[in-house]
Formats: sequence, C-alpha cells, structure tokens
Amino acid sequence: MYDDASVMEEGKTVWTLDGWLERVYGAASAAENRRIYDEWADSYDADMSSGGYSYAPMAAGLFGRHVEPGEMPILDAGCGSGLIGAALARLGYANLTGIDLSEGMLRAAERKGVYRDLRRRVLGAPLDFDDGAFRAVVCAGVFTPGHAPPDSLDELVRVTAKGGALIFCCTDAALCEGGFQAKIDALTQAGLWMPTDIAGPVTALSNAEIRHDAMFFVYRR
Repeated sequence: MYDDASVMEEGKTVWTLDGWLERVYGAASAAENRRIYDEWADSYDADMSSGGYSYAPMAAGLFGRHVEPGEMPILDAGCGSGLIGAALARLGYANLTGIDLSEGMLRAAERKGVYRDLRRRVLGAPLDFDDGAFRAVVCAGVFTPGHAPPDSLDELVRVTAKGGALIFCCTDAALCEGGFQAKIDALTQAGLWMPTDIAGPVTALSNAEIRHDAMFFVYRR
C-alpha cells in the first residue's frame, strides 16, 4: 500500500485518491467492490476532479460524434456518481437510465437530477431490460481490474437496439489479460455488432500515482 494512501482525521481513516484506487482495483469480489464504492461515494466527485478524470469528456465527445441528442433512451452502465450522465445531459441527451452496483453511488447520481431511472444492478448478471431497450449504451471506467467481467458485454449488446451504438472503454489490462479482447472479437465474429470508431489511449486520472490507460470503442448493433 502507498505510504500516503490514507490519513487520520478525528479518529477516522480518510483515504486519498490513490488509496481508494488501490482498494477498488484490488477488490476480490463484487460485494467487496460495492462496499468500497458505498464508502467512497461522498468524496468521489471531488477526488476524481482532483485526479484529472478524463473518461467523461471522452465519452461525451464520442456520443456527440455518433449519437443524435434528444429523447432516445440511453443506458449508462456502471454510472457511478453520474459524472458521465451529467456531461451527456449538458449536451442534450435527455432520457438517461443509470445502473450501478453501489447504492451510495446511485444516491450521488440521483442528486445530479439528470437520470429518469436509476437501478442497482451488477454487470455480468442478467439485466431486467427488454431486448433493444436502449438506442445507445455507454460504459466507461468499468472494464478495468477488479470490476466487471467480459460477459457483461453480452447483456449490453442484448439491450441495445438494432442500429444503436455501444460506447465503452477497456483498460490495457482488461483487454490483454482480462479477456475483453477475446469477447469483443467473438461478438464481432458472431455478427452481433460491428466496429465503428476507436479512440485513445486515454489516461483515466493523469494526476494520480495509480494510472490505467484505456482505449475507447464504438460498436454499432
């Protein structure tokens, strides 16, 4: 653990950004990750801002390139505290649904006032949405060590409408060692989607000691 990963204030441990990152990337289960994110929710936005968080503007830029703004339903999968949803709302995307495994993060997302529906769901498990329910799906900051598995993509493809866009990112570790490249290739070979755009690499938190570079992908259902 980093020597400066936490400090003590009034008898309580206060984690630094790198301390939080070390904890979530090292989580051994979805339940552990959920608990950590519940604890982190109150300071998450400030911590990510101080770390130079870059995924929200990148995701919003790709949305602007490939998805028309308006009332079409959009799924923010692994929405966290709603940073990406807030960016999309400012660009005119008005019908947002968010899912996340952490109730604390969902409460933070709700406070932003940009989602029409928020649900606690775990990526990698079946999702209670109809086939083709969303015109576009975004998933950023989730396909990384200690987080969602490659099989998450099966459900995200299923709930995307024919012709709809899936915009997501994968860290280098998730692609090469976590099985995501094999899953992406299998979905392509099965004809379930086709590649449309790619951007990156993007460093998630340029001001943090713990850094992960990710590639952003756009696939069309």
